[in-house]
Amino acid sequence: MDSGGALKADGKSSSRKLLRNISFALFISLLINVLMGLLVDFGELREAFKAASPLTVILPFLLIFAIYVIDSFRYQLVFSKFNIRASFRDGLYNNIIGYFFSNITPGSVGGQPLQVLHFSRLGLDSTVSSNVVFSRLIESNLVQLFIVLIFFPKGVGMMSMLGKGAYLLGAGMLITILATLVLVLGFMNPHLLGALAMRIGKSGLGKLVAKLTKEPQWAKKISVWSRGLGDGFKVLWSHNMGTMVLDILIFMIDQVLWAMALYIPLGVLTGTPPPVPEFLISFVLCGLVSLFIPTPGGAGSIEASYILVLSALTGKPAATMSAVLIWRFSVYYLHLLVGGLVYFFIPQKKDVYTVDGKGILRHIRPGAKPDPGAGKTPRAGPGPDRSRNSAL
Repeated sequence: MDSGGALKADGKSSSRKLLRNISFALFISLLINVLMGLLVDFGELREAFKAASPLTVILPFLLIFAIYVIDSFRYQLVFSKFNIRASFRDGLYNNIIGYFFSNITPGSVGGQPLQVLHFSRLGLDSTVSSNVVFSRLIESNLVQLFIVLIFFPKGVGMMSMLGKGAYLLGAGMLITILATLVLVLGFMNPHLLGALAMRIGKSGLGKLVAKLTKEPQWAKKISVWSRGLGDGFKVLWSHNMGTMVLDILIFMIDQVLWAMALYIPLGVLTGTPPPVPEFLISFVLCGLVSLFIPTPGGAGSIEASYILVLSALTGKPAATMSAVLIWRFSVYYLHLLVGGLVYFFIPQKKDVYTVDGKGILRHIRPGAKPDPGAGKTPRAGPGPDRSRNSAL
């Protein structure tokens, strides 16, 4: 088979695998939701669904689009510190497919790696892209830790009334603290990641990874990549702390929009939504815990955890279950469809970023007139290394 045929075969195989993941996510979610439905009164559940209006479905769906837009501007803000003028369209595409892959991979772990890969294909250095993408993960954990600490007394007080749901909140608090510490320490000492990769590379597990990835030098590449990761971390968090604080504040808006996407149907269907502090800490902690259950995108586990905790807060299990299912339909299933359409039908661009006459790496549109100074060495500063060898 020629190389073109091999690429087509690989593409078909990858598409089939993605479709299997999507089908599995839908099946698991449907199964768990049906089982939970058996635990509540069907008549009450039906009446609660009747109280829902189309707006109850549309608003949460649109709020996620608002988050896509906000996060695209956040990309532009942070990439600019590496002398990169990120395209809004590229950022929007990246956010949509990142959320799509999070929703079809176990524990939602596939989103960030795919986002880094997408930026690398566009022509951005993978180390810089990793810093930007995974710095968001640190920011997310910092904001969630902040919410947990602010409302910690409320969370402790809630445990006595939640029954089994108290275990979820306790586990969520522990996971929030540990995850934040691990991420911060990992980025502050990235050489440890490289040393760990080199050690694993010599083991049986390392050989298995090499076989699965078809990359015998994977450990060495990660070691090289980790050294650049530390330099990029300093660029963002030491030399541009003000920008990162601003990015964290903007992410807080994201977090509010995410919470509103559930709070709206919950308030409409129960008639008496829980107080905001109790709801917010429950929203954050249940989301974190459910992601550790290895179903694609937390399918089924997210619904179960939110229904268990929020039902105790509202005292209306059927209405709460209806609200959670409508929320998931709006922010998960509909966006699974949107993300799939974007990923499968809008082709990914490759190597479209070029250094302009001012030393800025920017997206060059097809047919655009070349900059007279294009190709010159970027200006001094933390600009990206365009070497393709830096990619994982």
